[in-house]
Amino acid sequence: MRVWRSESSRQGSPEITIKEMASRDKIAVILAAHGEAETTRFMENYRVTRQTLAHASLVIPIASSLQKTIAVTASLKKLIQSRTDAQCSPHNRITREQVAALQCHLDLSPSSEVFEFEVHAAFSASRPYVETIIEKTRCSDGQVIVSMAPIDTSLSCGQLCAYLSKSRSHRDLWNVKVLSRFWDDERLSAIYCDHVFEKSPMSPTHRNEKRILLLLFHGTLVADTKGELPQFRTGREETISFAERLQQIFLRDSRNPYDRIMTAYLNHNVGGEWTKPSFEEVCSMLRDESSVTVDLFCCGYFADGNETIRRAAVLGSLPSVSEATSIPCVNSSSAFTAYLTSRVVDAARQIMSFR
Repeated sequence: MRVWRSESSRQGSPEITIKEMASRDKIAVILAAHGEAETTRFMENYRVTRQTLAHASLVIPIASSLQKTIAVTASLKKLIQSRTDAQCSPHNRITREQVAALQCHLDLSPSSEVFEFEVHAAFSASRPYVETIIEKTRCSDGQVIVSMAPIDTSLSCGQLCAYLSKSRSHRDLWNVKVLSRFWDDERLSAIYCDHVFEKSPMSPTHRNEKRILLLLFHGTLVADTKGELPQFRTGREETISFAERLQQIFLRDSRNPYDRIMTAYLNHNVGGEWTKPSFEEVCSMLRDESSVTVDLFCCGYFADGNETIRRAAVLGSLPSVSEATSIPCVNSSSAFTAYLTSRVVDAARQIMSFR
């Protein structure tokens, strides 16, 4: 209830007009991340790998028998590796932390007087699954689904949109907004730049030592096993555009301490030819250097995970690299959370304007 006092009441009159406060529109906000196993247990890793391969097989033909073989082999390898390296993926935990940070920002925003936001974590390869959370929150006045990947592909936002188009009527889709195209947003590029220079150790180098910033992106398929272009959206052009923009921004910034800025791709090397240079190829290139320090920043990810957490150790083992430091992904940085808050609020307003 909200109490409104008339002009006469402010002048001392006992007259008070009471109006019932309008109920807020309920907006479900879903952070749709990839999802990874959180332990080294065989069955958890097997289930996550099978789910990942099942999604990948929608755009890249992978026989069911091969999927099972890969899942078993990868899960056994993870189990054996845990005897000497027990580090597990922080990906799901980080995503939950992003949910908590975003919920706090939204609750404190002026828009909380109009909208009742409820933020959820959801994953494509681990539980709770994205589809489950989408259906669970379907009765909300609106749903804002955030594709937690900076690059748009058939396996990220494409998968979300495909599911929605199959499960919703055209009328129902007016209540849903999928946030993507992060790679093309200059605001995010500026946040990345500030994040790198704030998190970089900036330790002084020796006179003859070169400092390198290595930007890492998720690799994409360039050609299939027959040499033909993939018949799905790989995100290659978007990745190249994003990489070029970030390089220019870093180089123009007065805080830049780097002698060189390089790009590398974290490839899976299955199904054909992948993007170059790969991380392994860059390691070979740096092996021939005399003395370098390297800072790694995984631009192609919003949260660290299995693909990012051990890369600095690999580089640091090279005799030519005196020091290798991993700058964390934006994860739950306050600037990134504020940016997501702005985009979610804009999406919520757009949804309700359609209604």
